Amino acid sequence: MLESLGKIEVYASGFRNADDFFNDSDQAKFNASLLLLLNIGEYASKLSTALTNRHQNLPFQEIRGLRNRIAHNYIGIDYEMVFDIIQHDLPHVKSRLVEILQVEIGKGTFDRGELEAARSSTHYRHIDFSLIM
Repeated sequence: MLESLGKIEVYASGFRNADDFFNDSDQAKFNASLLLLLNIGEYASKLSTALTNRHQNLPFQEIRGLRNRIAHNYIGIDYEMVFDIIQHDLPHVKSRLVEILQVEIGKGTFDRGELEAARSSTHYRHIDFSLIM
């Protein structure tokens, strides 16, 4: 989820309004961001109920709901709403996910070996692991 959030930050950086973001590069950055938002919602649905119950200050239901809206109404997605979510909601989601990882690592419920494997992977380029560990 953090990797997807980091990529969305890259794609949306520098845009001041939804129209410019939507129309840039023949909508490539917008479409890539939609796919990443879909991925975030998909991963949120795979989290255990126990974990989501422990961390109710992150709106997991809304994250999954956005995933469903994108998946089932891709063409009808309001690009202004998406840009607003990217600009105003995703920074909060990202910081909360980092806090959740810190808590769960501290409690021993998140595998440090898995975290180290992710950190050494070439796939995870948009995560600041120093914030987590």
